Amino acid sequence: MIVLGALLLAAGVLLLLEATGPLGAVGVLWGLLFVMGAAAFWSLFATDASTWWAAIPGGTLLGLGALVLIDEAGVPSSEQWGGAVFLCGGGAGFAAVYLSDHRRWWAIVPAGGLITVALHAVVTAALRGDPAAAAVFFAGLAVTSALVAVLPTGPDRNRWAWIPAAALAVLAVLIALEATALLSGVACVWPLALVAAGGTLIRRALRHRHGASPAAGEPGPGTPADTPRGR
Repeated sequence: MIVLGALLLAAGVLLLLEATGPLGAVGVLWGLLFVMGAAAFWSLFATDASTWWAAIPGGTLLGLGALVLIDEAGVPSSEQWGGAVFLCGGGAGFAAVYLSDHRRWWAIVPAGGLITVALHAVVTAALRGDPAAAAVFFAGLAVTSALVAVLPTGPDRNRWAWIPAAALAVLAVLIALEATALLSGVACVWPLALVAAGGTLIRRALRHRHGASPAAGEPGPGTPADTPRGR
């Protein structure tokens, strides 16, 4: 409570300084205040197992503080990829929630989602809006779903997560092919696959039907065959 009160007091002082304008380095102080708040939450998370939730605001404040400090430092191109730092901080908080107790497997989803969005932002900035960057987004979501399926999650395993993982992976591949102008060469793959699957199902159904109904002149299932008469 003392730490929280001190942070609120410092925030109030910074707001007053920002409103009155006597201080030029308010942005840096805000960044340091966010980092201090993150340290307080991480300390609470590390010292008390029941306060696992503290990792979430701890990661968020850490990312926010790093973003402010990077912006104030004037790092080149920080306006393009700086937001990824904030998103990675939030993802790290959720990842810590899962690592502290594998039964909280649900935290893998927001952790992977936030880190995926961060990577997508960086790749989009690097490729300058190239459509191939969208493939990174869906690939990251596919990896996140796969992690839900393979990582320890307590007594039960989430095998169902392989379904969205496979679907998202296929979508990422299709987007990558379209972005590289190769999709036109494989446009007939899906229709041919459907035709092959339909033909296989029909053939198996006909074979099963013919095997179930006896041919003419042959004893059907359950009908006793002719036996030689006894002498």
